[in-house]
Order: sequence, then C-alpha cells, then structure tokens
Amino acid sequence: KFMSKKIAVVTLTWNDWKNTIECLESIFNSSYNFFDVILVDNNSEKHHMDKIFLWADNKINVKDEEFDFNPNKNLEIINIEKNYVVENTGKKKIFLIKNKENLGLTAGLNVGYNFLINQDYDYIARVDCDFIISKKYLENMKNLFENDEKVVAASPKIKHAFLRNTVWWAGIKINWLYLKFHRTMNLKKKRIIDDERFKGIIETDSVCGCCSFYKKDALKLSGLGDEDFFLGPEDIELSFRLKKFGKILVNLNTYTLHKIARSSEISGKFRRSYTDTLGFLLLIKKIGSFLDKFFGYSYFIFRLPIYYILKVFFKRDRDLVNGHIKGCKDFFLKKY
Repeated sequence: KFMSKKIAVVTLTWNDWKNTIECLESIFNSSYNFFDVILVDNNSEKHHMDKIFLWADNKINVKDEEFDFNPNKNLEIINIEKNYVVENTGKKKIFLIKNKENLGLTAGLNVGYNFLINQDYDYIARVDCDFIISKKYLENMKNLFENDEKVVAASPKIKHAFLRNTVWWAGIKINWLYLKFHRTMNLKKKRIIDDERFKGIIETDSVCGCCSFYKKDALKLSGLGDEDFFLGPEDIELSFRLKKFGKILVNLNTYTLHKIARSSEISGKFRRSYTDTLGFLLLIKKIGSFLDKFFGYSYFIFRLPIYYILKVFFKRDRDLVNGHIKGCKDFFLKKY
C-alpha cells in the first residue's frame, strides 16, 4: 500500500542519464517532502540506466519490495523501492518502470499515469528529464490547487536554464485563424526578460506539458494522453479535454528551468521535425473546426514545395526538411 504523499512526480527518460540525474536531484531537494517519484524509462541503452542506478545506489537506500501492479506485455517494472530518507521528515520513494520499447513520449507517460491513477495521491506532476525544478516548486503548485478547487491543471513560469533571466514559457492564447498554435513558445533566440509582467496567476489555453501539474481525478476523467501523438503537441490536445472539468492556470509566482533543445539533440533533428509536423497536423484534425482544418492543412501543404526547394537548391538542413516532408506525407496518406 502507498502512504498518502499528496504528490506523485512522473519523469520520463530515454538515453539521457546526465540530464535525468540532474532533474532527479532537483526534485529530491524540494522543500516539500511528501511525494514519490515514478521514473519511466523508454527502453534506454544499458549504460544510461547503469549511470542512473549508480546515482540511486549512492543517493538512496535500496529495499526490495513487491507491489500490486499488472504490467502489460510492453513493459516491465523493476521491483525495487528506493527510499530516500530525509532526516526528521520521513521517506520519499522512487519507483522505476522500464518499457520494453520506446513507446514515445505520450504512451510512455501514460504508463506512469496508469501506474498511479488508482493509488493514494491527490496530484500528479509531470517533470521532463531536461528540467530542473526550483526548491519550492512542488509546494507552491500544491498550494495553488488547494486554494482553488476549480483548478484541474497548471504549469509554472518556465525559464531558460542557461539564460536564467529569460522567460521561455508563460502561458499561451491559441488563435487558430493566424496559426499561432504553431508558435506557442519562445523557441528562437529572442530573449524575453523576466520582469514584473510575469507575476501572479493567470488562465491559459493550455499547460506546457513538459512541466505540468494535474489534479489526479481530473487527469483520470480526461482519459490521459492521446497516444496518436508520439511527441508533442499532446499537451494542447490534453488541455482541450481537461478544460471540461475545470480551470487551467499558469502560476507565474513559481518557476522551473528548461534546458532548451536538449531533447532534440538526443532524438535527432529528423525525428523531431517529423513528430512536430505530424503532431500539429493531428492536433488540427482532433480539435480544430472546419476553418481550422482548411487553413491549417493548407499551411502545411503550401510549405511542401518551399521545403523541397530549400533542400535541393539551397542545401538547407536536410534532416529538418525531410522530417517535415515525411510528416506531411504520413499524415495525409494516413500512415501514422
């Protein structure tokens, strides 16, 4: 049985031991002590997991323990309960779930969510492995939900890990007509300086999935992540369903740090370009109106000859171009 810890933190990792360990370190250094961590491994190469186990063995007391969970054929659970003993505050636990193949981001996270959904937690926090959370992040987000029972999902202010005074994400307003859904974040080098504009608590059209906080019961009612999305923008689609159950907020009074583009470096430019293109087309299909589909599909179709010209005549980054072309092809030929 699980003790009531209020918060379960889900972190997904794939072939990225260094960032994963730094992420876990930040979680375990939180000021709030009543949480457990579920680390879901998307079938990383052995040496990556060896590094994480070495960190855990040095950091955490290890205790073997069976627990009640029936995995399907695609995953296995390492039956180890690792107890991080904090003096005078009790125990924090980390459970490892190892998928037998790379299920993708959404399906991989769902493995963790399904493991937790019927356990004795109030909230589920998703913290991707290329994030570092601030010391009071978990405490501040929990308080946000407890102060307003209508909140079902929220994200913090997200700052650039290497440009600490730069805001990367602070909520979005989706304007379909001008296709602003395709530019939801400050991905370019343009710096948005953190100042008094980024204070308070505001409503948003979507959480930033890579660092997000959910009321467990609302996440369960929503049906979890849509596994048609291998990787992004699954968070926008999930937020669309979550809004049926309550409010989605941005807590600008707390922050996390994001190591921008580190996940792209791990997965490669082709895969990232492919999944981004396919993901946004799927998003338009699933939650867009007739006009959304008309403008959205046209936008991606008209880009195809431009990308082809850039590839053939200007020798632009072929991985990015090929990923975009294949993403469009697979979507319109329904090969995804």
